[in-house]
Amino acid sequence: MKLKEMVEIINQQHPDIGTVEAMKLLNRAQDEFSARTKILESADKFDVVANQRGYKLADHILEIRSVDYDGKNIKRLAGRPLKRDLT
Repeated sequence: MKLKEMVEIINQQHPDIGTVEAMKLLNRAQDEFSARTKILESADKFDVVANQRGYKLADHILEIRSVDYDGKNIKRLAGRPLKRDLT
């Protein structure tokens, strides 16, 4: 089904919703579907800094399934770290 057809169906059921709003709602529904079903996967790469615990991740990252460093898989931390660094 094409986007135009989906917008037309929404407008039939909800005539007060404009085309732009209907498209935004459809995009949001698509994003939510993708996140819930985990249909999309990606890998990101970034540089690490000595003595830095936290990093800003890209907005599209919803879940971290694994971490590799220097070609080796890093085990998942079970529990809280002994020292917290919130800076």
